[in-house]
Amino acid sequence: WWQYFGDPALTALIEQALAANPSVASAQAALRQSRALVQVQQARLGPDVGVSGSAQRSRSASGGSANSFRAGFDASWEPDVFGGQRAARDAAGLDAQASAASLGDVQVSVAAEVAQTYITLRSTERRLAIARENLASQEETLRITQWRVQAGLATSLQSEQARAAVEQTRAQIPALQTALALARHQLALLTGRTVAELALPDDGAVPQPAGDLALAFPADTLRQRPDVRAAEARVAAAAQRVLQADAARYPSFSLSGSLGLSALTLSGLGSGAVVSSLLAGVSLPVFDGGALRAQGEAQRAAFDQAREAHRSAVLSALKDVEDALVAL
Repeated sequence: WWQYFGDPALTALIEQALAANPSVASAQAALRQSRALVQVQQARLGPDVGVSGSAQRSRSASGGSANSFRAGFDASWEPDVFGGQRAARDAAGLDAQASAASLGDVQVSVAAEVAQTYITLRSTERRLAIARENLASQEETLRITQWRVQAGLATSLQSEQARAAVEQTRAQIPALQTALALARHQLALLTGRTVAELALPDDGAVPQPAGDLALAFPADTLRQRPDVRAAEARVAAAAQRVLQADAARYPSFSLSGSLGLSALTLSGLGSGAVVSSLLAGVSLPVFDGGALRAQGEAQRAAFDQAREAHRSAVLSALKDVEDALVAL
């Protein structure tokens, strides 16, 4: 949207901010983290396979000793019968969507702040130039008025009024210079650099928007807002965690097995005896002091919080759009 202003310096500043702003970089790291957690949850749906080896030396009471060596493969798997692990995976995926939307929200905010600060800077430069022009004109008027007073053509009151106008205008210049410096500092911060590294044209016009700005926004525009999309994803993730908490109250099943070689000497492993095992198990929580039930209630409360946060985000988005239309 900033290209509608037709200002190359503004476009360059926003591109620099989106590439180097610390808040944007932090949101990008959060997105990478959430995507990695999705892969973690996805991996838990499949079996775990590993390689193991062991060496044992034992001695009996009669003084004899024996060695035992073993090497093989181990595997385990917990079937997701009641969908708890799938719910955890889906919740992680929705968290990643929320992180992506949050990144978009940060990018939108940073771009808008850069544009606003840049326009403030250019406006302050113009106001400072006007103030200096006014000061020069008023000083000339003061000199003329003083000459007229000396010639008896004007009163001392007129001279003092001209002097007061000069001093009032002169007093505005330091405040404008301070505002100009602060705007430069803010632009440097937003673009992730120091003030000395900030390069701007010495003189630039105040950016002017195009005249064909939209005056009406469809309802879909509200859903384009990143904060609304992030709130939607968090509601869906909270719903999946409710399912995960409910599934934890049901039985869990596990399958594990191993296949390997066993021998009395390390060199004999290649022709050692084949040892295999298979184990199936089931566990059911019987008494936990109500922890699982409380966990389910906590996740339902978190879902209610996410739903209300989504409602608040939609209302805030609607207010922002209506306020912007009124201001426009």
